[in-house]
Amino acid sequence: MSGHVMTGSSVSGHVMTGSSASGHLLHMATMGLLVAVAAPALLLVLVRAVPRLDRLTVPAGVALPGFVALHAGITVWSDRAPLPPLYDTVAHLVLLVGAMLFWAPVLGIRRRLPDAGRVVYLFAAMPLLDLAGVWLVAEGDRSGGLAMIVGMIPMGLIAVAITWKWIGGEERRAALDETAGVPGAATAGVPGAATNQGG
Repeated sequence: MSGHVMTGSSVSGHVMTGSSASGHLLHMATMGLLVAVAAPALLLVLVRAVPRLDRLTVPAGVALPGFVALHAGITVWSDRAPLPPLYDTVAHLVLLVGAMLFWAPVLGIRRRLPDAGRVVYLFAAMPLLDLAGVWLVAEGDRSGGLAMIVGMIPMGLIAVAITWKWIGGEERRAALDETAGVPGAATAGVPGAATNQGG
């Protein structure tokens, strides 16, 4: 090396070192966790504590593309340069509200999709939301981009849990249908059932 030691990360052409780099890393991870953990948890609480709020939700066809655009816009904006505390707080609040609307088709009441729809919705959303992190990496902010993507991992876990629930429900439904279609299956194993029917 030519006598220069790089101790930080680059964000949109700016080199950060020491505490500023750590703060930026925490900030990007927080944005991921805000979307994947805080928003769904808060939504579950609010729609049950104040059911009227569920009326403010939007259909999945609006929630998904709208939030993907909002998430990308806030990510790019906040990555250009450090934001003043007030602007940063407002950006996080807007992101949180947008994320709650995004989660409504999955965890809400009025707009909730069937299990199969929720699975498709989340697995379609994850790569689209990760594009913001990929953009950060492409811009030179490798640690920030990866921190955001890692912060979104809980969304994948929720998607897997819903997928498992959906598959289990389909298997139980198939078993019930099979049982209903076999004469005498409903009384199999019940002592005296066949005798009583014969009498």
